Amino acid sequence: MSDWTGRFFRAPIFTPGAAEALAAAPMEAAAVWRSLKLRPGARVLDLACGTGRHSIPLARRGAFVVGVDRTASYLKEARRAARGLSNCLFARGDMRRLPFEGEFDAVINLWTSFGYFAKPSDDLKVLRGAARALKPGGLFLIDLLDFAWVKRSGQRRRWDRREDGAYLLQEADWTMGRDARIVNDWTILRPGKPALRCRFVVRGYDKPRLYAALRRAGLEPVKSWSGLGALARVKSSGRLVVLARKPAR
Repeated sequence: MSDWTGRFFRAPIFTPGAAEALAAAPMEAAAVWRSLKLRPGARVLDLACGTGRHSIPLARRGAFVVGVDRTASYLKEARRAARGLSNCLFARGDMRRLPFEGEFDAVINLWTSFGYFAKPSDDLKVLRGAARALKPGGLFLIDLLDFAWVKRSGQRRRWDRREDGAYLLQEADWTMGRDARIVNDWTILRPGKPALRCRFVVRGYDKPRLYAALRRAGLEPVKSWSGLGALARVKSSGRLVVLARKPAR
């Protein structure tokens, strides 16, 4: 589980600002707003914000949002999209080394932007950093691929047609044991261009494993869903959304 992220999180391999993702973002942001019971003026940290597709709709609803990501090109796109929004800021940083302390009413981490690191202890640093960034009683919302669903579905190979006309082949495998992981090899076939290949590796979190990690980080799980918004009513969505709270003093 070496550091594959620098090779994967770049165009034309993967962009969180694709048209399909942007189209779904307002519904997802509305679900986040409701789940966290946000109000105008609430301070929100969007952890691994990508191109800001959730930060910006939340800011437009009146929240003060800080987005953090490690990919400079994504942040450049986010700042361009947020131009004119004084309540939406973006910073480049490592999610394991967050500098905030008691500043936010809520922290969000969406669309499997967690579990990338070689050691489980690094995941714990992320969660502890999120807990430290929250005010007492603040809420943490995390949304990721449900490893329990991955094992049940058994889907190891799929083709997708991308917006740019390319075809994406995803070939998934997973390992079991104490440190379960999902390995997804991507092959992108583009007309008239060489094929692109890259690997996506993420730690396998089901609800018990995620709840245990949250508690170790000082966050108390409150409830869980199988997706954001309408997906919360779809039992086989493949998502795991968990709301946790930082204890009040």
